[in-house]
Amino acid sequence: MKLSKKSLTVLSFTLGASVFVSTAFADALLGSGYDRLKDSVKLTASQMEQGLGSYTVEAMMTLKDNGQPLMQTSSTNKVDIGKQAEESTNVTQQAGGEMTTNYSYHDPKRSIYKGSRDTNYMVTEFEQEQKDRSAFKNPFNEKGAPEIEKIVDAVVGNLKDYVQAEEKADGGKVYSGSLSEAQVPAVVNAVSSFGIKRLILEESRSDVGSKLPEIESDIYVKKIVGTAEESKTGLLQSLTGDVTLTGKDKNGAQHDLTMSLVFKLSEVGTTKITLPDLTGANVEKVTDNGYGFSSKYVGTYKNNVIVEKDGKFVKAGERTLEILSVDKDKVTGRYTETVKPGFEAEFGEKYNFTFEYDPNQSKPFSTFTYTNAKGEQEQGQLHTGSTGTLYLELDIEIIDENSIRSNASRPYFDGQFYRVFED
Repeated sequence: MKLSKKSLTVLSFTLGASVFVSTAFADALLGSGYDRLKDSVKLTASQMEQGLGSYTVEAMMTLKDNGQPLMQTSSTNKVDIGKQAEESTNVTQQAGGEMTTNYSYHDPKRSIYKGSRDTNYMVTEFEQEQKDRSAFKNPFNEKGAPEIEKIVDAVVGNLKDYVQAEEKADGGKVYSGSLSEAQVPAVVNAVSSFGIKRLILEESRSDVGSKLPEIESDIYVKKIVGTAEESKTGLLQSLTGDVTLTGKDKNGAQHDLTMSLVFKLSEVGTTKITLPDLTGANVEKVTDNGYGFSSKYVGTYKNNVIVEKDGKFVKAGERTLEILSVDKDKVTGRYTETVKPGFEAEFGEKYNFTFEYDPNQSKPFSTFTYTNAKGEQEQGQLHTGSTGTLYLELDIEIIDENSIRSNASRPYFDGQFYRVFED
């Protein structure tokens, strides 16, 4: 279950949505068994990275507005740690009935991908085996995780007392409980209000985000219900939850946004992954240049600069990423920004640069050099995304041979770009 910039667009929405529900959801779910369940979550994350041998994770997320479905996404991810292999199938159904399916397979020698909008399987045979690769990264080992954990602990506070933890007959545990709007503290509602506004802003360019109501005022958590089951060995086997937030849009209309989440861990130690048989299928060979680039990515990609002004989201400008050429060892491109009159001061100086990117560089992290608006040299990265998308990272700092970070100093910067076509 690899969570990376190559994940599906719908997964980015799921993660974005968790920004405004995570704190409230944790508050309700953990209850009096908070510390024990947190230990279970930590153990499960650690074992999923290294220790379970193989396993299957199934997840589903449903989003509704006033009871009407906006989107439902389900995924099945199979992981074999010993073989360093993973297989994933994701299905998304949006309001109106449109359904998309994406399949991917990865092992140290190759990767295979096919989306429902693709006619071919995209197959990459790696020139060098990708050894010591982890399909899942333990988030509790990420930089800054201890500090975030302390913040969540503080916010949970006395809400630990609302939920009961019970012993199962087989030696496991069940955690369950609920909160009504009267039981949700002000700090949770403040985080939720900020989070949902950021979610709408960040997802406004996606298919799902365009259907989200623009909730602007009177935002608070209305209801939270959650359950979790832990095995006798301490692993989190399943988790379900419903979170309902309510608020008013710019016209004063009331909206209840309900997110339902389901997680299940199964077939621990018995999950089998086999290389898919593509005999007779349409196959497109992708050049192994590190990030799956090929000539099909030559073209223009854009996204909008969106800011909040006078209580509304407005377009302040546009970012354009052009891929000029792609060959085995080099990707060349151009990045430009345009800003509407009246937004120059808060946006800062516009970036306008060309670059050459070599994903095959013989170092752990391949970057390209560009010149920022101040004439300074900085490092950037480029990644392929799902069909018709690219991800651009700017102002990257190489910390050491094993880690990098993006300083994200560009105002209002959004690194996800969508392919545009001239009609």
